[in-house]
Amino acid sequence: ICLLTEAKNPFLNYIGRNMSAIKRRAVISGLLGASASAIGKIALDPASPVQSSARGLCNRFVPADIIIPALNTTMLVPSGQLCKAIELGIRGMCLLLMIATNAAMMATFLDGMNESGTVAGTALANAANFSLSAIYGIILFEESITTLWMVGFVMILAGAWVLSSVQLKDKGNTNKGKKDR
Repeated sequence: ICLLTEAKNPFLNYIGRNMSAIKRRAVISGLLGASASAIGKIALDPASPVQSSARGLCNRFVPADIIIPALNTTMLVPSGQLCKAIELGIRGMCLLLMIATNAAMMATFLDGMNESGTVAGTALANAANFSLSAIYGIILFEESITTLWMVGFVMILAGAWVLSSVQLKDKGNTNKGKKDR
């Protein structure tokens, strides 16, 4: 437990001092972007776990034919059509949620670039997006991860860390001594 405190561990002390270099808004925008893409895949991929679960539940619990009273007449709706309508409703809700998440991502991305600069903000957003996309792929879509993929992942995170930790110096006014034309 003593190794986990910053006072006892120089590496954690270094990370703690430089954690302020990691700008939250850029990271949040990357997380929102990964979430939006996962929601989009859920909405559009017929083999996604949400779609297949909804289809299975609908087929299990909806009777074969449903009589719906409408406008003083009764309509016979086959369960297959009702299940397809429910599936389309879920897809529509997911698409609307994806659009809203993308809008929030763009707002935080612009704030993140303003907060940390375009290079660091973009690198942090991409690293966060890639990280959460990997987690979504493993958990939601049962994708496999190879050793080569892990090496590339570590290299991307290292590059994002290097880009985000660079502090640019202000060169000041470069027009000193020159007359305005």
